[in-house]
Amino acid sequence: MIGKARLGREVFHSRGEKSLALAYASVGLFGAAIGFLVALHLSRGDILRGGFSLYDLWMIVAGGIGSMTGLYLAADRFGHSGWRGFVNALAASVWVSFVSSLIGGTLMLPLYGTMFGPFTLAITLSTQPVFAILWFANLFCAHLLLTYWKRERDSIFEAFDSGRIEAYRREREARRRLSEQ
Repeated sequence: MIGKARLGREVFHSRGEKSLALAYASVGLFGAAIGFLVALHLSRGDILRGGFSLYDLWMIVAGGIGSMTGLYLAADRFGHSGWRGFVNALAASVWVSFVSSLIGGTLMLPLYGTMFGPFTLAITLSTQPVFAILWFANLFCAHLLLTYWKRERDSIFEAFDSGRIEAYRREREARRRLSEQ
């Protein structure tokens, strides 16, 4: 059974895979928290008094789905090292915020949510600057976590390439010795 875990059998995940999962989980939870803030704002606090309706719960789930999808779409811009990687991550954070609100808004309320999702996110983050700082800090942490994953992924390909090159050199050296004899 290749690729499938049997019941009771431990599945090994590398540090890079764990950091990738943690990045998606943290961004998804923060997106759900933003979805909760939007639901709280739109219901004018009725959620805290009367409890959650299914639609309020859907708004929270849609915020999480939208933010994880936004991170997925921008994952290639995160995780690069150096100053250029930091600038890419900063630009990608703004892009993730916009795309996440677009997708989450569409899931929350088709058509109108697509239009008002980014606007609602901008209002939510501007009225609560501490939460905005935490949101962008969370995206920066996702950048750092994706750095581990990219470094691990690149090292796998390096090891494969260097092993192949080394095997080619040995084969060429063996052919040279045979031709000398």
